Amino acid sequence: MPCQCCAVDGPIQSVRLGQNIGMVFARRHVEFNGELCRSCSMRMFKSYTLTTLFLGWWGTISLLMTPIVLISNIAEYLRLRRMPEPSFNGMSVPFGENPPSVASGSLKFKLIYGAIIWGIILFFVARSQVAFIEKNAPQLNAKLHEGEITDEADGEYAGVKIGKDISALESDYKGKDWPAIRSELLSREPFLSDLKEQDDKLQNRIALERNQDLGANDVCEQLVLSEMGPALQAYTAATENQFSFAKRATKLTPEAGAALQAITEADENSLKQLQHFYSDSDGHGCNK
Repeated sequence: MPCQCCAVDGPIQSVRLGQNIGMVFARRHVEFNGELCRSCSMRMFKSYTLTTLFLGWWGTISLLMTPIVLISNIAEYLRLRRMPEPSFNGMSVPFGENPPSVASGSLKFKLIYGAIIWGIILFFVARSQVAFIEKNAPQLNAKLHEGEITDEADGEYAGVKIGKDISALESDYKGKDWPAIRSELLSREPFLSDLKEQDDKLQNRIALERNQDLGANDVCEQLVLSEMGPALQAYTAATENQFSFAKRATKLTPEAGAALQAITEADENSLKQLQHFYSDSDGHGCNK
């Protein structure tokens, strides 16, 4: 009996392979049961198994069926790989001709459906893995989280940005006199602009949560509402006053020095409030 796929006369075996495509509320299941040569059975194994591996999981029934199909195909593969290749003398098709397709279903459908499914999965993985994406693909992370804070991933990203902005704004100055310090301070204005943007998002979210009484039983949420929100708002305002002062005061007169001292004290007090919030968050396990 020749191979049912390529018509080669030679060693053949009974082959049984399955393919499953999950489509959330439906699924496509195909099963082949026939006589194939070694080459065709190996190519059919790859086609059916890879399709199932990448497209088989999406649905309640498919989630249960896919591992069964994969295990069954692998067991069949281990049996079929011992089958010898047919000799050239047994071939009934011209040598060198492209082997016939053993795939089941439209390749175009599989590619389009696979791209959609895995695109959705990668999107949600990227949104949830904020620290990893921010480190390795900051521009992509910014695009994913550039809107208002609407979920935990957006809040985590805003927290990462706020931490970076504050760290840059509070870094030590290299200059020793007012002109040099003033120049360094004004060069950090982009960090203030981003901090104001993140603070606005956070304050909007806090107002929403207070109005709708969200997270009332969540200690970590309450710490953000009662401690972080006011502290960040105070710090942003104090830092903005610092920049406004630096833009006006090209020279540090005694009067200007006294005004700067008051602005600096307000900045330090708000920073202590933020540090107190982070200490409380650690104490309640909110940063784990």
